Amino acid sequence: MKLQSIKNVTIYCSSSNRINKKFFKIAYNLGKYLSSKKINLVYGGGSNGLMGEIARTMQQNGSFITGIIPKFLETEENMNKKADKLIVVKDMAKRKKLLFEKGDAFIALPGGPGTIEEITEVISWFNLYLHSKPIILFNYNKFWNPLIQMYEKTYKEKFNNKKYKKLFYSVSNIAEIKKII
Repeated sequence: MKLQSIKNVTIYCSSSNRINKKFFKIAYNLGKYLSSKKINLVYGGGSNGLMGEIARTMQQNGSFITGIIPKFLETEENMNKKADKLIVVKDMAKRKKLLFEKGDAFIALPGGPGTIEEITEVISWFNLYLHSKPIILFNYNKFWNPLIQMYEKTYKEKFNNKKYKKLFYSVSNIAEIKKII
């Protein structure tokens, strides 16, 4: 996929409000940048944490926001009712399927087990030639280094024949994202 043809980015990230505020700043800056490029957001549909921050920022700057949330998370405090389009699905499998289908590229900001699972799945699918969409690990403050090192190890130990640097981009700041998108 030509990076210039990216219209919708699926972003995986934390829904926690308890994380350090420095992470909110990167979500805000990324949202401002993507909106300036007329890119729309596809994400997990939450109003908390980095999810809420990036959705609010992008929506305030003119991007269309599509939230996809499973029914069991459909509560007042979790769901972003201000999203331009909110899709409530029956389970996580359906959510992940739609997040994948609706994104032209994927970006993982720092996050917990859900974020790790979701980005690992799209990396695996890329490795299996199930898609050719760009994948970006926003490696702010070296957050993703353990995962990157794990992919390095799979290549060195010959568990994977595709060099980890070809599976995804790793960036540590907005300037590096600007070179990709």
